[in-house]
Amino acid sequence: MENVIIREARREDCKELRRLIQELADFEEMPDDCKLTVEGLERDGFDAVPPLFHCYVAEVNTHMKDISATKEENVSDVLKMGDSCAKLIGHALYFFSYSSQRGRTIYLEDIYVTPEYRGSKLGSALFDKVAKKGIETGCVQMDLVVLNWNPAQIFYKRKGATDITSEKNFNYYSIDRDAMEHLLAYKYKHTLVDTKSVNL
Repeated sequence: MENVIIREARREDCKELRRLIQELADFEEMPDDCKLTVEGLERDGFDAVPPLFHCYVAEVNTHMKDISATKEENVSDVLKMGDSCAKLIGHALYFFSYSSQRGRTIYLEDIYVTPEYRGSKLGSALFDKVAKKGIETGCVQMDLVVLNWNPAQIFYKRKGATDITSEKNFNYYSIDRDAMEHLLAYKYKHTLVDTKSVNL
């Protein structure tokens, strides 16, 4: 697509990035699960050292027809031509993790393209950007989670992904903050009881 570039996200993208993340949550039928704020994205992605996440964004600009769509070095030229016409139409958010069996991994947390640009291979380009970053940074694998009803599973399998839930019998678990606080409160309460029982 000649009027679209894929580039690394910047701080000033966070408002639009939050919009895209909400659109993804809506698509996944979990609209109320999206609690992260614009300020949270700015803090975690651009103030934290090292950043807690990284992100590629796809940007469309009506003034970009005469500019190569594939070179990130053209971004500054594009913005000089009128960034008021620029709009984010997709993103791929990732972070680095670690496998105790294999080593450094790259985790694809989100990948999303707005409905009007699906079918344009933009999602594939975003995915490939993250995979390339994984290779460049010495990662041994790329991980992601997908809902069992999401037809994107076909896309991921075509990219070489393996469904470890069915093939290796792994189940992905998550413990939310309320559960963690409850766990610690319970442990602390019983620690106090045990301490009193031995007269310490």
